[in-house]
Amino acid sequence: MKRKSLALGVSFSWVLTVLLSLMLSGVAFAHEHRHLGHIEMVVGWADEPTFVGFKNGVQLILSASGKPVLDLGNTLKVEVMFGNEKIGPVSLDPAFGKTFGRPGDYRASLIPTRAGTYIFHFIGTIMGEKVDQSFTCSEKTFDCASDTSEIEFPAKDPSRAELAGRVERLGPRIEAVQAAASEAMDGAGTSKTLAIVGILLGAGALAAAFFGGRGRAKG
Repeated sequence: MKRKSLALGVSFSWVLTVLLSLMLSGVAFAHEHRHLGHIEMVVGWADEPTFVGFKNGVQLILSASGKPVLDLGNTLKVEVMFGNEKIGPVSLDPAFGKTFGRPGDYRASLIPTRAGTYIFHFIGTIMGEKVDQSFTCSEKTFDCASDTSEIEFPAKDPSRAELAGRVERLGPRIEAVQAAASEAMDGAGTSKTLAIVGILLGAGALAAAFFGGRGRAKG
């Protein structure tokens, strides 16, 4: 019985050690690993889970022959694609230094504004090796962006996409109201002008009658 308990204790300690080592390694579970010869690319979002409307970024943890790449420079860029939309290519900046971060961690800042599937397309070179690799979010790779309604409490506010849709639907109505207001102002301007002309003509007629009457009285 003691041997069984001891074995269970050792097994638990081993599992806990492995989990802690993985957590301390700084590599998120929801990242895709890919080898290009002696180069390893670990790609995903900088912050996961990923929600729209919050600052995030493309994360690339880069190593060669098992050692972190510390001097990538500006040789590699990334494009981010969502449906028919694309941004980039943009540079990847180191997220580490002598006293902070994980060596080999490079990022490109991004705020996802729509929930759905994102593609990270890396182009350029790594240590002289040509790179043209695309990474697509999925259940088997890294997280896709989700709407904040999944974590909102106690009330769920409209998403940015919903607000944008409402603004687009209101567009024709706003234009119609503006046109009607413009026509009303033009009509009001014309009426006002005619009224002023009428007043001036009436005043002129009264003046002519007044001075004409005085002339006849003197005669």
